[in-house]
Amino acid sequence: MMDDEVAVSEAPAEADEEALPSRDSRKLDCIICYSAYNLAERLPRKLYCGHTFCQACLRRLDTAINEQLWIPCPQCRQNTPLPRGGAIGLDLDLVAFLGVKAEAENQRSSPQKTQLETKSSFVKQPITDQPPSAWANVALAEPRFHRSPCCMRCVLCCWWWC
Repeated sequence: MMDDEVAVSEAPAEADEEALPSRDSRKLDCIICYSAYNLAERLPRKLYCGHTFCQACLRRLDTAINEQLWIPCPQCRQNTPLPRGGAIGLDLDLVAFLGVKAEAENQRSSPQKTQLETKSSFVKQPITDQPPSAWANVALAEPRFHRSPCCMRCVLCCWWWC
């Protein structure tokens, strides 16, 4: 009896996992222009009905009904009032926006990773075995604020005080 209960309780969990889209399968394209969302002109904007389109397409969809500007949804035809600032005033689709932002950050960080991995002085050699010249061109972190000459550093906690 216990085995049957376990089998029944596991089945919905497996179905739920299959129903959830994987991170790679999420759509990050506008279904009007078929362009990928980006962090500039094609930000993913959400209409009141919940459908998402790029900002550039939504700018072209506004229509006047009874002296008020509306954006009709291309999927369900529900009208969304056009904010005063235009399509820019609509809410961002945060899921799509974060996906685009993560993609952009991955593309930005990939060249830096490959650049460090290809340096001959860093490849497969422990840091203790590397000569000091291997680190001569590596930039040290610069302080992000200007310290005045009257400031001193606490030896115990490493904080600066004036």
